[in-house]
Amino acid sequence: MNVRMLKFHLKRAAGTVIAKIAPLTHFLPAGPRAKVRNAVLRTAGLSRGNALRRDPLPWQPGLHPDGVNLFGFFKAQNGLAQGVKLYARALEQTGLPCCFLNTDFLYWLPQNDTDWDSRLSADAPYAVNVIHINPDQWTEACNCFPIETFDGRYTVGVWLWELEDIPAAWHAQLQSVDELWAPSDFIADALKKVSPVPVTTIPYGITAPAEEGLTRKDFGLPQDKFLVLVMFDSNSYASRKNPAGAIDAFLEAFGDRPEDAHLVIKLNNPSRQDLKFIRERLGKKGPYTLLTDTLSKKRLNSLIGLCDVYLSLHRSEGFGLVMAEAMLLGVPVVATGWSANTQFMTADTACLVDYTLVPVGDAYQYGNEKHRWADPDVHQAAAYLRRLKDDPAWRRDLAARGQRHIAENFSVEKTAALMRRRLSEILKGAGNTAAPGQ
Repeated sequence: MNVRMLKFHLKRAAGTVIAKIAPLTHFLPAGPRAKVRNAVLRTAGLSRGNALRRDPLPWQPGLHPDGVNLFGFFKAQNGLAQGVKLYARALEQTGLPCCFLNTDFLYWLPQNDTDWDSRLSADAPYAVNVIHINPDQWTEACNCFPIETFDGRYTVGVWLWELEDIPAAWHAQLQSVDELWAPSDFIADALKKVSPVPVTTIPYGITAPAEEGLTRKDFGLPQDKFLVLVMFDSNSYASRKNPAGAIDAFLEAFGDRPEDAHLVIKLNNPSRQDLKFIRERLGKKGPYTLLTDTLSKKRLNSLIGLCDVYLSLHRSEGFGLVMAEAMLLGVPVVATGWSANTQFMTADTACLVDYTLVPVGDAYQYGNEKHRWADPDVHQAAAYLRRLKDDPAWRRDLAARGQRHIAENFSVEKTAALMRRRLSEILKGAGNTAAPGQ
């Protein structure tokens, strides 16, 4: 076993230890919990703190073969993982040589997706590194690989954020990149306020392959009810996803006619706190099904496609993948009309809910009073739900327009064309200049 593989297995073992002691340290504040985690990693000789071993050597055109090394959570199933896989599908269609490298450094993040295993590489031979990792995890991700992996390469960071201003804590990592990509103009606009390097919008190319032959019965759902689907993840921030608003909109729409509709809540990585919240919020007020099993991406897409409406009363989004996937699957979407989802949603293709911008306060990461997000109009959302239930012809027409809009404007081919143009400019020596039209 070589040294790299030994370190990999040591890190996995350390992660197992951390996971097992987590319930014993749950009562501790975040700071002491982090100290326990870091102590385990130091014992295994794996903690490097927040610094790289040394600064990578700067971009040197011609030093490495033309092509792209794409880094990200290929074996996970969170939002960042889904995003890097969509970028990978587009990269494969650019015609440029490319390889994919998995980042595995978060002990709490399951790495169970094997769909990409046959395409993963241990080496990064090409000239451009595209690193689909946020700045707060950048150093840990890069330390998964030899420092030479980053020497003499053009480094593109793909950063996702959900508010109008980038956290001050992220600014230091701007010196680590030659360029930034963002899947939405909403993120790109926030980055451009502070970035000294080019910022290019490269939207995700949406795909939604589903497992064939499944029915509502396979998920324990009623066959003859109008199904409204809501999804969120306990590893994310419920304050941003705002499931309370979605539940309240459903209850307002159908609380006096419970025989008409059924709420489906898909909760990923369920915490006790979120399970308790859902049960207390709904109580016996409305019929619902709570799904907490881990589903493959294809099976999850089948679930989405079997529902009548997807509902997202989020306060902010960096992209909003599930909404785009629902539209591509022919499911109408009711969603807050603010932040990055408006990149692919219009009043003609979805039910956009009005909102008021309110301070975020300490309800999200990097609490800062100047940050703001949306407070969606629950009453308008409820009215949309009732109309979608009561007017099947309008529902079908809206769904068809949404499906066509995503297929025509946010395809893998469209994303591949944008990537090909920008990467060709970089490889011809036009790096560190703004991309045309950006």
